[in-house]
Amino acid sequence: RMEADVSANCSAVPQTRSHLIYIHGSLGAVSVVTCLVALSWLFYLKLCKQFLYRLAAYEVMASLIHALFSISQFTFLEYNDSKYPSCVAVGYLLQIADWMKVCFGSWITFHLFCFAVLLKNMRR
Repeated sequence: RMEADVSANCSAVPQTRSHLIYIHGSLGAVSVVTCLVALSWLFYLKLCKQFLYRLAAYEVMASLIHALFSISQFTFLEYNDSKYPSCVAVGYLLQIADWMKVCFGSWITFHLFCFAVLLKNMRR
């Protein structure tokens, strides 16, 4: 039985949970590489001067932070104590990173909608 409590997830890792941590951490590693390549091309092509590309850069940075916290879960694969404060901190920071991605995604969607609708109506 898996508990929803963040501190309870730090106990001895069952086989299923270790597979999930491997998958989540591996995807985080692939995401870090992809985000770094995207950001490097964004800055190399000097696209950050335009507003829409800056919004996309913020979303990529939020994804990069989320992926870094996903990778940090590898350190808790074999830990057996539920009172490990770093495990609770990583769980808390991963939740903050999730909410940060949701907020940036909503913010970008709102701005792109306003940008598309208002500029289209202003040109008429």
